[in-house]
Amino acid sequence: MLIAKDEFVGLGDVAHFVSGGESPSLVSHQDAVARFFADKALGEVSRARMEATYDACKEKAARLFAVSPDEISFLAHSSDGINMVAHGLNWEPGDNVVVADVEFPSDILPWLRLRDQGVEVRVVRHEQWQIGLDALAEQIDERTRLVAMSQVSYFTGQRHDMKALAEAVRAKNEKTLLLVDATHAAGVVPVEAYHADVVVSSCYKWLLATHGVGIVYLNRERMAFLQPPFLGWHSCERTPDWEQPTMYRLKEDGGRFEPGNPTFIALYVLNNALERILAIGIPNIAAHVADLSQQVWQGLADCGLEMMSPADPQQRAGNVCFMSDEIPRIVKAFEEENVLVWGTYGGVNRVRVSVHLYNTQGDVDRLLGALRKVFS
Repeated sequence: MLIAKDEFVGLGDVAHFVSGGESPSLVSHQDAVARFFADKALGEVSRARMEATYDACKEKAARLFAVSPDEISFLAHSSDGINMVAHGLNWEPGDNVVVADVEFPSDILPWLRLRDQGVEVRVVRHEQWQIGLDALAEQIDERTRLVAMSQVSYFTGQRHDMKALAEAVRAKNEKTLLLVDATHAAGVVPVEAYHADVVVSSCYKWLLATHGVGIVYLNRERMAFLQPPFLGWHSCERTPDWEQPTMYRLKEDGGRFEPGNPTFIALYVLNNALERILAIGIPNIAAHVADLSQQVWQGLADCGLEMMSPADPQQRAGNVCFMSDEIPRIVKAFEEENVLVWGTYGGVNRVRVSVHLYNTQGDVDRLLGALRKVFS
């Protein structure tokens, strides 16, 4: 165990395998929220304290993504980051975007709106639930402006190597941009964001934070041309020119993509969560999750379930997904043992088991024990 269950709200005797949908909250978040309200009460001083937390959180997010803090922006959620790119690029009729058929809707829908501008959306089809880099490359040509892909699939658990993904894209077209959704990777496995052009992540799942804030990375060299689709006072340098009110100067860093104040209360929570995650260390979390999730994968496979997640542990992170016609019985057996999993989605009889840093050997034993009762 990397972190005691009593450091979380509501875990108690629960075997919690649903961080892929909603993580439990750290007890210490209560202190973080209390600090926010205490700081907020101090008038002008409060803003300085909130901005100090903003800066500290940005530094931690940059460490998590292995990039520079000035390449990080905080938006309301990862969907904002994706839409920011969709609306910020200059599209021309005949351009195309490449996505996979097993992506989360928020990773596909923003590009579909571009069809009104003559942009084609190309879909890579999975083969036995996996997206191959060769199949991806086949869809890329000289008019491919962007490829959007998850580092770890919410639906199947497949994990892509960020470097290999970038190399596959640029080998076909070095000008093609790569946008990666790291929501199901950040906080579990390394996210080497610098291999991509844009990386987004929600924070209420594996990052142990809450709703209202998403992390967005923009590669300083390859995305320098991107203009903010929305402007506000926070996007610009703060010294107004009262003689020339129609003049403005954008910030040089990622703040240019933040039109207004960030959701400070969510940043206080995220800052606290990142501090805890970074103190434990991503390599330690990844090793812990790999050990337990391999036991889960093997136990599910031994019961004869159809595995959607790859057999190779290097191609997974924390999500282990399977299909079965016995989903209602399986979920009922889990509920009887106080085991939480994420059930069916999109009309598919699929269950997702998400293993994270707070899970124990006892949790895994309980999950597999409940499963064996169904198939004994």
